[in-house]
Amino acid sequence: MASEQRLNRRHFLSTVGGSAAAAAFLSTQGGANASPGESPFGAAPAQDEAQEIRLLIRDDIRSAYAADAAVELWQSEFPAQVVLDVPPVGADISQRVQAAQASGDLVWDGHAVIEMPTSTIQWVSRDIISPLDDYIAASSIPEAQQVIDGIIPSIAESLLYEGQRYAIPGNVGSVALAWMTEPLERAGITENPVSWQEVHDAAAAIYEAAPEFTPFDSAGTPLCDLWSMIWGASDTPILEDGMVDIAGEASIAAIEWMRGMVEEQLMPPTRSAPTTVNQNFQDWQRGSTAMITSFDVAATINQQTFGVEAAMNGLNMRRDKEQVGAGTPFWTNASVVLNGARNPQGMTDFLLWWFSPSNEATGRQIAEVAAKPCYQYTYDTFIANNPEYQWELDAIEVVRNSVPFRTDNTRNIQSEATQPWLEQAIAGEIDPAEAMQSALQDIQDDIERLTS
Repeated sequence: MASEQRLNRRHFLSTVGGSAAAAAFLSTQGGANASPGESPFGAAPAQDEAQEIRLLIRDDIRSAYAADAAVELWQSEFPAQVVLDVPPVGADISQRVQAAQASGDLVWDGHAVIEMPTSTIQWVSRDIISPLDDYIAASSIPEAQQVIDGIIPSIAESLLYEGQRYAIPGNVGSVALAWMTEPLERAGITENPVSWQEVHDAAAAIYEAAPEFTPFDSAGTPLCDLWSMIWGASDTPILEDGMVDIAGEASIAAIEWMRGMVEEQLMPPTRSAPTTVNQNFQDWQRGSTAMITSFDVAATINQQTFGVEAAMNGLNMRRDKEQVGAGTPFWTNASVVLNGARNPQGMTDFLLWWFSPSNEATGRQIAEVAAKPCYQYTYDTFIANNPEYQWELDAIEVVRNSVPFRTDNTRNIQSEATQPWLEQAIAGEIDPAEAMQSALQDIQDDIERLTS
């Protein structure tokens, strides 16, 4: 079972890129602790309608959330049959669904998952997904309101657009520091680094004591370095216009810190690369990087390769150890109901039932392997008193108090425009303030082209 679990987790992680890899780290062992003859899921309430429910679900999420096990029980209790369809790997799901909607050939009722809030406006503005409030209110699932009330507040906020709820969340990812224990031990580091100064001092000690390791690196620019450092150094990382405050004091200080790390050979200059060829993260997975600011499953991944004691998850870096600032950038993997669905109420009911408090196998599945569930009751039941998952409890407290991304379609524009200027600034080729002003101009130009 253990080796099967590792393979399932690795398969999931190998199929996701960017922040999705942070959002979930999962397996297929849910329900292993159920008593013989007892269903690991909660008993499903009666349903009047027998109309089929069809869910378009990513293959990695299908195994990650134990979807087949949930469907099997649902179908033993409900007249309505749930059918899971898996899209081809690499397919643009939004375009595929929109084409089916336009031609009147839509066969799916919902989709799992989209990343929110950064994908929300792309799906809402094209009328691909429906708001759920009316369906939730009309649901026959007894725990429907408990599901909604149980969502961590900052996550719940990230699911809204113009005051309406568009999704039922599964798990949340965020940026955090991770490290290999061996180089820190050799360097005499006894306290978990969290402040910029502590990370610098730990990297300097590792440079001397364990020179075969890269002391510090970033898994992705600008999300895992500049943006996450702004969140950890400012209470207002996002401006009124929705832009990340890359030209503010916290941003310039973060760039100066990274430039100093490069000059001292404590981190390499950031490197541009497609998400499928992320050399920085591949170096971490090989065990050659001591510390990395990354998607918060970084340590969990290396624990599977090198052993549980070989790596640790930390928190997002902060300028001041005692000041959380705006927390950390985070994103939510969430399931949606499609506009024009044949059975939107049935789809909503299934999603509410799937993540309800009584479905303990789903709660356990996500708690043990998904890197931060979205529901308070899941933490209370499976994580709060389990030392193995203390890092999740610590991390969700940061997320709980974090400033969410705005629900708009500019995050990718901001990221792509900022990256080359940030790389030049960190390498010492251009003044940080000048670089960020140039990045802002490129962002505005790209937004104008998008809206013209």
